[in-house]
Parts: sequence; structure tokens; C-alpha cells
Amino acid sequence: MKNSLNWDSSEWMESVQLWTNQNLSKYGLEPIGNLQKVSGWALGQIFKQNTNDGFYFFKATAFLPLFSNESKLCSKLSELVPEYVPETICSSSDKQWMISKDFGGGLPEYADKSLWAKAFQRLANLQQQSIKHINELIISGCLRRQITDIPKQLNEILNDSNITQYLPDEFRLKKEELVFKVKQSIEELENFNIPSTIVHGDLHIENIAQINDDFLFFDWSDACISHPFIDGTYIFRMPESEDKETIVKAYLSQWSDLADFETLQKAWNTAELICYAHQAISYASMKKTLTNEQMKDLEQAFLNAFNRILPE
Repeated sequence: MKNSLNWDSSEWMESVQLWTNQNLSKYGLEPIGNLQKVSGWALGQIFKQNTNDGFYFFKATAFLPLFSNESKLCSKLSELVPEYVPETICSSSDKQWMISKDFGGGLPEYADKSLWAKAFQRLANLQQQSIKHINELIISGCLRRQITDIPKQLNEILNDSNITQYLPDEFRLKKEELVFKVKQSIEELENFNIPSTIVHGDLHIENIAQINDDFLFFDWSDACISHPFIDGTYIFRMPESEDKETIVKAYLSQWSDLADFETLQKAWNTAELICYAHQAISYASMKKTLTNEQMKDLEQAFLNAFNRILPE
């Protein structure tokens, strides 16, 4: 990768500190002490910097083929839809570095499911807002990943021994069936005529912050322009329950100008397999790009993503 190989070096850390200090000073902010590491792995590094006006967060994102340019995209989102995302005060698209104002962090994994419903309702509003900004978002580093491209991409992956050697034999034996079923689902979903929007790509509760009664969405490295229901991956994986029904209803209710609820529910159900295929393609891309050492923390997620597309 272009920037992660030296993330542990003192030279990289010095350059990050210098860049952070210089950019904070442009806004009249005085750093107090040095950057403190919050988290880091092969996909990105996050630090926080104390200042005379509280904490600001620095993030470096890996350059990966199916990653959007997060720094550039977040700057644009902060400009176009500031009520939905943390404020990005500065960024470097060449380095994929950015500094954001402290927004309190994500909700905990154990957060009440009622918060999921409110958050996904707000996500639908953000997605709809994004429709009028699609071209600007693409220019600002957001990839276009059409669902109609998925069958070809999935077929290439399932015929690539560099990927399939790490998968159960079932994928080799059933690859034609898998691709056909995904293609069939995509053709069916396309018939509902739901417009492409911005898609977060990794939307779980820990990538959502609550500010009073509103929600902010962050960690946009997996973002793309695609079918909005691609963002339902984590909801699809929930066990069937009243909570899950409430979340789905809250989200789909915001699309009522396109179709009645029953039709939207059919579209949502059709999107499930497509969501899983989209995510499997993302993980295959990581597998082909990252070293074995860098993939260590992602191996289980890679396998899980593929196993979800297998027929039950």
C-alpha cells in the first residue's frame, strides 16, 4: 500500500505531527502536547490532538483499489451535508490525511436497538440528499460501484486462485450457481427503479455518533455511489426480531415517495444477497492488495463476507 508501510516509523510520525500543527495553527488552534494514538491497523490510523479549543482528530487512510479517497470525500461531505457528518477542517487528498473536529465518538456496540432505527431513518435522509450531489461526490473521490458490475467482478474473483485458495471448496464447486443467483437478484432489484445514492459501505452502530437527537456518520473509507440498500448489510445479519422490523420500517418509511411499503420491503429483501456480494468483492480486493501480515486482523471478516453469499 502507498502509505501504511511506514506508519510505524518515527519519520512518518514526525511528518504527521508537523502537518497537524501547521494546519491547526491556520485556524488559530494551539496544539497542547503531541498526537495520541487512538487506534490503528492496516486500513487506517487515528490520533487525537489536544488544543486550546479541545481535541481534534487526525486520520490517515490506506490507499486501496476499492476505497474512496476518504479525506477528499469527507471534506466535500462536510461542505455539502454538514448536518450529517463530523466537521472536517482540513485534508490532504494526496496523502489521504484529514483532521476533524471532536464529535464524541461512535455509539457502543451494545447501544439500544431503538437508536439503530433512528439512525437508519436519518441515513435514508442523507442518501436522498446525496442524489443531487452525485457528480460532485464522484469528483471528490467517491467511487461509483454499480450493482450491475457485481456479477462480472464476482465471477473474476471466484476464478482467481489467489482468492479461492483461502475459501472452502464449495465456492469452486458452486461458483456458476453463486454468480447466477447474484445476477438474478440484481436484475430483480433494478426493476424497482431506486436511484443510486452515496453508500457508507461499513455502516454499523460504532460508525455512528449521536449528538443530542441527531446522528453523524463517520469512517467513510468504504463509501461509494451505488444502490442505497447496500448499506443494509449489518441489518440483514441481525436475527429476526421486533427490533429488526422496527429498524427496517424506519429506514424504508423514508422512501415512501418511490413506492408503497410492501414494494419497498420486496426491494429490501432482494438487496440482501447483493449486499453480501458487494462486501465480499471489497474484502477480495483487500486480500489481493494487502500483505499476509496486514490481513491478519481481517481474515475472519474476509471469510465471513464470502460465506454469507453461499446458499443455505
